[in-house]
Amino acid sequence: MALVGCGAGRVPIAPGSIPTGSYVSAEDEAYGHQVLSTLTATHPLSRDDAAINRVRGLVQRLATAGKVDQHPWNVFVLEGDQTINAAATRGNYVFVWSGMLHLARSDGELATVIAHELGHLLANHTKPTAAEEASDIMAKVGGEIAGQAVAMQPMYSPLAQLASVLVSEAIKALAVNPESQRLEIEADHIGFFLMADAGFDPNNALSFWSKMSGALGNSGAALSFFSSHPDSEERLIALRALLPQALKRYHQARSPSTRQRRKTKDTKSPSNTMQPSGSTEDDSFALP
Repeated sequence: MALVGCGAGRVPIAPGSIPTGSYVSAEDEAYGHQVLSTLTATHPLSRDDAAINRVRGLVQRLATAGKVDQHPWNVFVLEGDQTINAAATRGNYVFVWSGMLHLARSDGELATVIAHELGHLLANHTKPTAAEEASDIMAKVGGEIAGQAVAMQPMYSPLAQLASVLVSEAIKALAVNPESQRLEIEADHIGFFLMADAGFDPNNALSFWSKMSGALGNSGAALSFFSSHPDSEERLIALRALLPQALKRYHQARSPSTRQRRKTKDTKSPSNTMQPSGSTEDDSFALP
């Protein structure tokens, strides 16, 4: 399959590095607002002030640690107790569903998933490269061709539709998902060190992804080949290998001198206003 060898044009970000994202344009803001409008058509905005302030506070703390708090972050909590979901998109839009808040009960665990989403934004994963868009187009074209071939036989319209979907998904798995999974791991690494720099024990990330695996049961493993996300064990192995380095950063962030510098900075600089709360980078897991 020639598409497999097609690179996505992204320079890998080394573990331990935290990128600074890119300039947030008016177009990005408009795009993020459009995504928000689409999401709220099915998931109303939460009116739980405690939940909203909790998520906003964690985003602010992580953004400050990553030195990316100079632009507003648009933070929203959406209703959906049966949906364990967090997402981010262009314009510094961050979405967290109430189901995620029920699963990630400690701030350290919630910081894990929020830092992961910020990692997607800071690495510009929400802005697809030309190669990624081409791969997606080719996957759709492949599915359509397969569907048309089967549709030439009378009385096989449902089969044609099924063939189109299956072939399209198979091509995506080969051409797109390896890169998608790499970006998920990359966002894990960025978030891992971002939360450590913000003073959250990175061990929380290990406990959170283990808990996520338990919440999903066997469904995640069964669909991992077609999923854009790596399976939980692969994710945990990668993070465990980086744990000593992340713990060193965590202890540095928790040192009295570092905390004093951060406190001094906060008193001198006006606080960034969190507004209420692309392709969207979406870690969405709906529970039955």
